[in-house]
Amino acid sequence: MKKDEITIEEIDNCMAENALTLAKDTRKLSLEGSPFSNKQLLHILQKTPAKHIYKRPAKGGGEWDYVTGTYVKKVLNYVFGWMWDFQIVDKGREGDQLWVQGRLTIRDNQGNPRIIKEQFGRQDLKKRKDGSGFVDYGNDLKGASTDALKKCAAELGVASDVYGKNEFTEIAPEIKKDILNADDPITSGQVEIITTLLNTKKIRGAAVTLFLKKYEVTSLDQLTKGSAVQVIKELTEAK
Repeated sequence: MKKDEITIEEIDNCMAENALTLAKDTRKLSLEGSPFSNKQLLHILQKTPAKHIYKRPAKGGGEWDYVTGTYVKKVLNYVFGWMWDFQIVDKGREGDQLWVQGRLTIRDNQGNPRIIKEQFGRQDLKKRKDGSGFVDYGNDLKGASTDALKKCAAELGVASDVYGKNEFTEIAPEIKKDILNADDPITSGQVEIITTLLNTKKIRGAAVTLFLKKYEVTSLDQLTKGSAVQVIKELTEAK
C-alpha cells in the first residue's frame, strides 16, 4: 500500500466517525483513478446524519432504517452539482406489487456519462378499503421509482451504512426460514455475512473470540449452519 493511499479501515471510519479528519487528508481515497475528488467521495462515504434516518416496520417483524428520496436527491445534487439524471428503464406488476428498473447516470461537466448504476425498486399497491381498486396507482409507481433511485445511489455509497445493515436484516429471515442439515459445518456464505456484521458492529480481534465464547467456539469455522443462523440473528437484531 502506497503512503498516499487511505486504507479500507480508514474509509470505514468515515462511516463510523466524523469525516473531518480525513477531509483534510491529501491521500487518495481510491486505488484507481477516480472522476471524483476526495471531498466528493467523503460526502458519499460519510456516516448518514441521524436526523435523516427514519424507521418503518419490516416484513416478518422488527424495523428497518431508511432515508427519504428527498435526502438522497439533496446528496446527489450537492456532490455532483445537479450533473446526474435518473430514468425508468422498465416496469411491471406482480400481483399486488409494482416493480421498476431504474438507471442512475452521473455525468461530467460536459454532460458525458461517467458512472451508471441500475437497480430495481418495488412498492406494494395500496388497496381501497372497500376492495374496489387501488388508492393511487400513480403514487405507488412513484414510490417504486424512489426506491429504485435510493438503491442506485446506495450502489455509489449514499446511505450505504443504512441500507447495508438492512440488507443483512432482510437476508437473515430467509436463512432462518428452513435450516437444512443444521449440524453441518458453517457455509462460506454464512462466514461472509457474519464477518461483515462483526465489522459493522466494530467487533474485532479479541472481541470476536469473546463474542463467540457464548456459542462454545473460538473461531467462525467451528460454528455449525444452525448456530451460524443464531449468530446472524443476534447481530442483526442488536442495537
